[in-house]
Amino acid sequence: MSRRTSFSQNNMFHKCPRAWFYSYVKKVPVISDMSYAHAGNVIHKVLEEWYANKLTTMDAAKKKFELLWKVNKLDTAKWLKDSVDFIETEKKKSEYWLMCVNGINLKVDTTSVEMKIFFKDVLGYLDVVNTKEDKIWDWKSSTRSKENEEEYTMQLMFYSYLYKRKFGRLLADAGVFYLKYTGTKGTLVVHPTEKDIEQSEKWHTDIQQRMEIVTSSNKTPEMCDHCFFFCPHKVICESKGGKLKYNIHLLGNHLQVEGPITGTLHKALDKKFSYELKSAYFIKKNNPHANTTIKFWDYNNRKLPIGFKNGLINTLNNYGKLKENTVEIGIKDYREFDNTNVEMPDKFLNGIVLRDYQNEAVDVVMKEKHALLEVGTGGGKTEISIECIRRLGVKTLFIVDKVELLKQTKERMEKALGIPIGQIGHGEDNIQDVTVATIQTLYKHLGKYSKYLNTIRFVIFDECHKVAAKSYWRLSHHFNNTEYRLGMSGTAFRDDGNDLMINAVMGFRAYDLSSKRLIREGWLMKPTISFIKGFMTDEFKQRTKTILNDMKVNPTKDYAEYYHGYISSNTERNSVIERLADKYRGKKILILVKLVDHGKELEEAIPGSRYLHGSIGKEERAEMFEQFTRGKLDVLIATIGIASEGLDIPVLDIVINAAANKGDVKTIQILGRVLRKLEGKENARYIDFVDDIDFFRQASYNRMRILKEEGHDVEVKEWEALMKSF
Repeated sequence: MSRRTSFSQNNMFHKCPRAWFYSYVKKVPVISDMSYAHAGNVIHKVLEEWYANKLTTMDAAKKKFELLWKVNKLDTAKWLKDSVDFIETEKKKSEYWLMCVNGINLKVDTTSVEMKIFFKDVLGYLDVVNTKEDKIWDWKSSTRSKENEEEYTMQLMFYSYLYKRKFGRLLADAGVFYLKYTGTKGTLVVHPTEKDIEQSEKWHTDIQQRMEIVTSSNKTPEMCDHCFFFCPHKVICESKGGKLKYNIHLLGNHLQVEGPITGTLHKALDKKFSYELKSAYFIKKNNPHANTTIKFWDYNNRKLPIGFKNGLINTLNNYGKLKENTVEIGIKDYREFDNTNVEMPDKFLNGIVLRDYQNEAVDVVMKEKHALLEVGTGGGKTEISIECIRRLGVKTLFIVDKVELLKQTKERMEKALGIPIGQIGHGEDNIQDVTVATIQTLYKHLGKYSKYLNTIRFVIFDECHKVAAKSYWRLSHHFNNTEYRLGMSGTAFRDDGNDLMINAVMGFRAYDLSSKRLIREGWLMKPTISFIKGFMTDEFKQRTKTILNDMKVNPTKDYAEYYHGYISSNTERNSVIERLADKYRGKKILILVKLVDHGKELEEAIPGSRYLHGSIGKEERAEMFEQFTRGKLDVLIATIGIASEGLDIPVLDIVINAAANKGDVKTIQILGRVLRKLEGKENARYIDFVDDIDFFRQASYNRMRILKEEGHDVEVKEWEALMKSF
């Protein structure tokens, strides 16, 4: 064969014969930004001249670097200005100079640099060669990764084959210097064997023969199933018309895509299934090189978490429309489902009849199989999930995150279905066909329950907005044979922006029933929402500020200290809470706090109140909750973490949010505690504060904003005016 190739040409054919055909047979011109290549060549040239003793001082090397950088016009290159980290040109330039310095500091023993190995069928350039010790090295300016390690290892073996072919000897070492790093991370070394040489020779010969067949036929090779991301001919490959066939393989907790993934489609998948951390700005402020993007699309393995199945299907179909292609998508399911048939009653045994919207929600779950339902507090999430269990009649696990919810859910299931319900958590380890479990117990004993989790056919995550937490995320990887997944929440989003983590496990939102609709249709009470302002005098604000800054050489605002001064130990604010409790004496009042000490202060100040917090024992907690819901206890003080989620308190008349919380999720959940209807209940009232100072001002406005966005009327009143309106 007359064609002379190189490793890069062989590797292009190996990855995509079609791209090679366009480049080397059709000679289709490529328009691309060569800035990265030019910058890499600058490093190579400086190191070549250094190790050839043409440059003998660091000053001379730096001058050569500056000259080459200028000749290649890299100061004005687009890739520098559009850097993903927005790094200034000079800083980027310094990084490349540092790579030159790292290469110089290696002090590699060489007999030649940029050695040309030339044969009739192949051409290669070896960056660094020591023929006395039979060693070769290659300079690399790329970031080290698993993918380029594999490719560079292939390249080293190929160069080892060329070296053996030229000198008749095996190399002792063949290596790569990653010039971005120092130490062991900066080197990749292989020790080629005779077998490695034979395999490289066979690889080269086979590719040459296949190139000859393609060239002789002059026929464009088929489009690759796995598109080479840096292919210079993506535009041609992605021409309009024709048919695109894909198979989605459901493998345990993941799915895998079979079919042509072009550069455009890869970018679409990468963008749709990734997100930037909400705190990215602050992270990068301290560490500009930090990776603050969470990516779910695994391009090399063509994998996604199974919750993204419907999102993937939509993306493939949209790509087909964009390219005017017909798209065919097949689903292949490799999971092994447990065939246990759980006998269920024809209807709820406790006499509850599902509302129309609840039946609609259940129908959605049956159809979608992976569904995230956002149902406002009081919308009957538990009844929806129990009906799903009843209809399916399969092995089911219901996951909660609080002991109170564990007991409530188990009791309601037993009354509705009339079957034994298992319990994992709160001192019990009783597995049944339908079981309720706490996330804490499951996560703590993942090894113990792993086999059991793999038999679950239907899993339900209560308060699924927490699924982004590490415990839920790790637990989800054990549901390898789960056909149905249901996520339930009144707020199916997160304040930290990690919503896509929820979707990766549960799927996307399939049903949305807001509190606004439930109120409009008469299922929940319309709340009166009041934010109190003007409860702090200017004198109090100034005195508190003076105390907080006292004895500080350079006064700085510390959140914890300010929270103590202006929220938890604010005598004027706490006095308002005391007066409200007295004003509404006889009503069921829930007061929410953030800190334990704050709750204790209020408990001492409000006669007849009880304080529920994390240190309260299980029995006392149950007794306290029973007294509040069914007994004579009228004022319950609780930490916001305990009371904001899942507690079923239909008797509640008033919520006083004294926590000054920042998050939207907590605010919606807090309001939801008071909206339930009950015979004899006249009003549902939510009371909050406009903490018009420092850290807390914006948090107050955020709470008002999210309540308005949820469709509620919000009034802001001076303290004295509000008292007169009661």
